[in-house]
Amino acid sequence: MTRPITLYMDETGNRHPDKKSDASRFGRDWFGFGGILVRGEDNDQTRGLVADFLTKWNLGETKSAHITDMMAERKNFSWLGRVDQEERESFWDDWRRVLCRAPVIGLGCIVDRPGYVARGYLEKHVENRWLLCRSAFDITVERAVKIAKLEGRKLHIVFEQDPGINDTIAGYFKNLKSNGLGFDAGNSSKYAPLTVEDFNDTLGRIQHKPKSNPLLQIADSYIYAMARKAYDGKFWLYRSLRDAKRIADFALDAEHLPHMGVKYYCFDPKTKKPG
Repeated sequence: MTRPITLYMDETGNRHPDKKSDASRFGRDWFGFGGILVRGEDNDQTRGLVADFLTKWNLGETKSAHITDMMAERKNFSWLGRVDQEERESFWDDWRRVLCRAPVIGLGCIVDRPGYVARGYLEKHVENRWLLCRSAFDITVERAVKIAKLEGRKLHIVFEQDPGINDTIAGYFKNLKSNGLGFDAGNSSKYAPLTVEDFNDTLGRIQHKPKSNPLLQIADSYIYAMARKAYDGKFWLYRSLRDAKRIADFALDAEHLPHMGVKYYCFDPKTKKPG
């Protein structure tokens, strides 16, 4: 029997379109939801890569490799600011190898928040300010379902737990199984949208796990890299994942990319840039 595939999901950026962005995000104000697809037979190998990295760098199982903390050299990674450049580069080379060697597929939906507001979605959906988050979830899950169907697998979902939103995310999942996608049928027809039956046939269970989960640690770096790429095409981590063919846009055949690749939403359709 073909083993299932699991989508490990994390968020990056602010999910609320009406919230002012902090100054550090000027010029690259995104919300992203997504992460990695891991086939059942690759689960142990992928976990092992993270475990070996944590052991080598004396981080322990309870300290997560959280990409923004690592880059800012804060919290569990404040020590990076006290070591010499050679050791810092060794650390990042090791993490890069974990991400590029892991047998996974990076997938997600990245929304440009100013572009979302500029298109009038905030006023149109004033009573449902969570719609930006749900849209990113639905788009990512639908594309993951299509990949699972392509391989003849069931799809499970694991997302990073947060007591304030656990029930909300689980509700998005239940809504997909009960009602399918909520997008305009005419506008979305070019993406070959799935039916309620498709979701019910392929979707298995949804669970939330702590951020210390090793596969969620990889998902965290992937979704950040996919989001950052939209504003900085030369971002080194995305380039590494691209060259290793770990992002859906490079891991899948070209015929599947329009409706299974990473989705950049509310960006300029010609340049794929913010606006």
